[in-house]
Amino acid sequence: MHRRAAIRALGLLPLAWTLPGMAADKYPAGPVRMIVPFPPGGTTDANGRIIAQALAQALGGNMVVENIAGAAGTIGTAQAKRAKPDGYTLLFGNISTQAISAGLYPDLPYDPLKDFAPIAHTGKLVNLLVVHPSLGVKSVPELIAYAKANPGKLSYGSSGIGGTPHLSAELFKQRTGTDMVHIPYKGGGPMLADLLGNQVQLSFANLPDLLPHVRAGKLIALGVTSRERWPSVPDIPSIQEQGVPDFDMTSWMGLFAPARVPAPIREQLVQATLDVQKKPEVIHRLSELGFVEEPMGGEAFSAYVAQQVKFWSTFVKTAGIKAE
Repeated sequence: MHRRAAIRALGLLPLAWTLPGMAADKYPAGPVRMIVPFPPGGTTDANGRIIAQALAQALGGNMVVENIAGAAGTIGTAQAKRAKPDGYTLLFGNISTQAISAGLYPDLPYDPLKDFAPIAHTGKLVNLLVVHPSLGVKSVPELIAYAKANPGKLSYGSSGIGGTPHLSAELFKQRTGTDMVHIPYKGGGPMLADLLGNQVQLSFANLPDLLPHVRAGKLIALGVTSRERWPSVPDIPSIQEQGVPDFDMTSWMGLFAPARVPAPIREQLVQATLDVQKKPEVIHRLSELGFVEEPMGGEAFSAYVAQQVKFWSTFVKTAGIKAE
């Protein structure tokens, strides 16, 4: 078989990075590492792997996902910050690592605005407010009425201090003037077990984790945390449409590069990431996991991240939330 035909036959090989005579300044000229600062199997990891696979095809080679978990995502994010800004190490961050942590940790080992160049927003995910059926409430107004009649008697569980489930509940308390006790867990699994067992009465948690139990009748869904109804569950009203003003808590994810990455490489990554989000197979795979795409790249994404850092830093301070 002719050598070029043989190479084409091995379609999984990173062709653009292995052919001889390739221009030295071509990007990428080798494998690109994408750091996901959370364990495998979570929502951020799932989104990141879908984007990484699509980008590898778009850029013509390998993109290796590396999970560096720990300290609510700050360990892997700090490692990405220290990487050489040449485009061969990227970060797949989210609302926690790139916005909430800035206000939560006074000794954060990176600055999300100064140490990273935002590439593109790659999707958002909603939380769902659920209660145990024994509570006997079927709507957000009923929950608010119950909480106000029984201050401090309701307990809500979360996957940990400073996560989006925790902040969703604190935002709800602030917007409704209710008093509920926070019970933090070390992860969503233990929290869900106690919620199903009625050890805590309610929770705000990721939609995909809760929906099977809602469909089985083990939990009652009261509302989604986005401003409007979520496309994958149009039968569930939003919390805001049930009378809670200015309530919006959607988790988002995106691709980042270390600061000072060369402008041409950043622009190439921005365009490639925006392009792959238009592919039907990417849209389908993300929607199956409950994600909604909101493509936003470059300076528009930078402005969005800056707004998010400002909002959540202020909220964490005014709510008196302290890291563990």
